[in-house]
Amino acid sequence: MAERLETTGTVGAGEAREVTVLFSDIRDFTTLSESLACEDVVALLNECHGRMVAQIFAFGGTLDKFIGDGIMAYFGAPVVQADHAERAVRCALAMQESMHVLNRERAARGAVALRLGIGLHSGPVVVGDIGSPERREYTAIGDAVNVAARIEQLTKVHGVPILVSDETRRGVGSEAIAFAPVGATQVKGRARPVDCWVPSTNGPRPRESRP
Repeated sequence: MAERLETTGTVGAGEAREVTVLFSDIRDFTTLSESLACEDVVALLNECHGRMVAQIFAFGGTLDKFIGDGIMAYFGAPVVQADHAERAVRCALAMQESMHVLNRERAARGAVALRLGIGLHSGPVVVGDIGSPERREYTAIGDAVNVAARIEQLTKVHGVPILVSDETRRGVGSEAIAFAPVGATQVKGRARPVDCWVPSTNGPRPRESRP
């Protein structure tokens, strides 16, 4: 995005893109934060977000925004990525692994473990500079964003760390990553149930991530 700003002065007035959207959320954060001092809440979020964002960038994702203890990111914009679905799923797996490492460090200093829920969905969105004349942000809007957010919430229902839609699973391909079905689940705002899957680190050997 920085390169586009330097050459054109803008990152886009608005364009349709096919992307994979990722939402993550720290489980039971409200309850956890009630027992912490304000400065400890900020320190916890900074430590956790820092590690999660590092993985998003490592797989070529775009950080859209922080939503309290949650994160919204997407793959496939502003730079077109034909493998955006696979990048996003591998990123989600890497984020969970980073959380395991962080929890080992937290246990060593007597802190409680954190749990992360991640939802992914692939589909068309509109990306561009959106906002007021005083403040704009490059972001993605559309049904695919809403569905990804709903799928992240379903990780609580199914008790799994990561859920991806069937659109994302098909975008990745079964030869790249193994997936286990959880069945069709009704999603708020959708007339038809959404088929969801859990990706596995025990699948085929990962290909090297390409920037």
